[in-house]
Amino acid sequence: MKIEYGTQTIEFEVQRSQKARNTYITVERDNGVLVQAPEHISENEIQSLVQSKAKWIIQKLEELGSEIDYGEILTGSRLFYMGKSYYVQLIEENRQNIEVNFIHSKFKIYTPLEVSQIELTEAIDRFYREKAEEKITKLVRKYSDIMKLYPEYVGFRKSKTNWGSCSERNRITFNSEVIKLSSSLIEYVVVHELAHIAHKNHSKNFWNLIKKYMSDYKAKEEALLRFEKKL
Repeated sequence: MKIEYGTQTIEFEVQRSQKARNTYITVERDNGVLVQAPEHISENEIQSLVQSKAKWIIQKLEELGSEIDYGEILTGSRLFYMGKSYYVQLIEENRQNIEVNFIHSKFKIYTPLEVSQIELTEAIDRFYREKAEEKITKLVRKYSDIMKLYPEYVGFRKSKTNWGSCSERNRITFNSEVIKLSSSLIEYVVVHELAHIAHKNHSKNFWNLIKKYMSDYKAKEEALLRFEKKL
């Protein structure tokens, strides 16, 4: 089952039990969002409960993601994508190039019979960049129209220090790894960088502009800082 919360979709599994007296929601790294409910509870009631807890669920998913440490890429490793970590399956074939696919909540990476970690990392970086460009380009158009702030240029590159930057000439560059974040945090990064078109520093006026479009910006800043420690 799933519900919509703002621009995000929360998918969850429901487990019913005759012995259960109350309905509980748990958020786990491997199992995602799980709702345990008595058999008599209707689907509409369950969806209403998840909707009421949506903000908490998203925060928990973001916290879990910030604790993940990515090491060597092997079958059984996990990669972060859109706010959650996913299982990696390497599939060796008689082929020339690496192909990265995200299918059915799993990374399937097709590789030549011999492949190095550097080649795997480069292929995953390309995947992240393509997906980041797809999502960010749409969000920049959306929020530029809302905020009436338009960048001169939008680019992407991998960075270890910033999620995004805005130059004096209003050229915005996004970290391609931003696609590892949840939708809500990606939106925040977009709003943050667009706000720098109006205010080049982090002045009171800058934060007031951010607050106008995202009242919970402080919580999003904290989530980003936690995540940065794992990059």
